[in-house]
Amino acid sequence: MKDTDIIGKDKLYHASICCAIAVGDTEAAIAAALAKEYGDSKAKGNHWCWWDCAADMIGIVIGTTIRLVLTGGRWHWY
Repeated sequence: MKDTDIIGKDKLYHASICCAIAVGDTEAAIAAALAKEYGDSKAKGNHWCWWDCAADMIGIVIGTTIRLVLTGGRWHWY
């Protein structure tokens, strides 16, 4: 495991994108996170990174929390 697997700009990107998606739809953010990691695992010279998944989940929790606060606790915008 390289140090860049645990820290770095990449984790901030993962968390930020998943947060933005989760503000709209938590399930879509989870699907996007898993699809990205699956794609990474199949790319030559790349691998599945659990640290990326952890950053994704942090972003999803933050984004979902923002949505719940903005909607008064409703799960969906409508």
